[in-house]
Amino acid sequence: MRERLAAMSVFAQVVEASSFSAAAIKLGLSKSLVSREVSALEQSLSVKLLNRSTRRLSLTEAGTIFYEHCRRVVHEAEYAERRLTQSQSALAGLVRVTCVQAFALRYMMPVIGDFQLRYPEIRIKLSCSNRTVELDDGDYDIGIRISLMPDPKLVARRLAVNRKIICASPSYLARRGTPDTIEELAMHDGVLFPPLAPKGAWTLARNGQQYSVPVNVRFETDDMDAAHAAVLSGLALSALPFYVVASDLRLGRLVPLLANYQVLPDAGIYLVYLPNRTMPRRVRTFIDFVQQSFKPVAPWEAGQ
Repeated sequence: MRERLAAMSVFAQVVEASSFSAAAIKLGLSKSLVSREVSALEQSLSVKLLNRSTRRLSLTEAGTIFYEHCRRVVHEAEYAERRLTQSQSALAGLVRVTCVQAFALRYMMPVIGDFQLRYPEIRIKLSCSNRTVELDDGDYDIGIRISLMPDPKLVARRLAVNRKIICASPSYLARRGTPDTIEELAMHDGVLFPPLAPKGAWTLARNGQQYSVPVNVRFETDDMDAAHAAVLSGLALSALPFYVVASDLRLGRLVPLLANYQVLPDAGIYLVYLPNRTMPRRVRTFIDFVQQSFKPVAPWEAGQ
């Protein structure tokens, strides 16, 4: 089919130029190749399309009918190519983004708001999900991922480090006391968010030494915002991402614990997308805008 369409295009150019030579020049092909293309087309169709003489070319009756169809096909293909080129270069259209809900609500929504004020012709479709959504199924252009190592099939731009912190509400600490050691921490009620406590334990590090602290589970959830709400309510303490609790710590709604310990692992927050040399300009513009929004440091690290 591809060869047939190419031959139809050559035939249409020959008819419109009324010459094999002129058509060859326009197509950037040799005259002999153009002539062979048309002859092969006639052979495949089992019909004569052109009357040839030393002085001029003319269409046969069958050629006239066939040319009208070729002309429409060629012009539609050229129009489609122009529309595609315009779409790829225009700062308009849809950008589809997938992101975990906790990060989307706190930090992607302000960025999206600023972006759409600057580029009102670009629409954003944001999907919030706590599961990893694959980009290669074609449903999304960009993903915001929190992980130790991005998928090697994807292009990844790191936005920030995702450090964690042990914290509790003032009401919980007033009721249960403040843990000052690893041993005391293990005796306190904990909120378990499994992605941050593999095998039901937090991993803390200090001076090159690592400690595994089993979570004394009072409440378990697979939703980051539910874990955050449980800690805020005074139900128990937990290890939570700093981007989730930064404003609570600043305003005194939560209190940091064992601050001289690092909660492992330090994952990264990445903007990821599939390698694509023909990526639409609107998508590239959004990628660059998001990345700049987290420079020189992430908003939560800067106290915003």
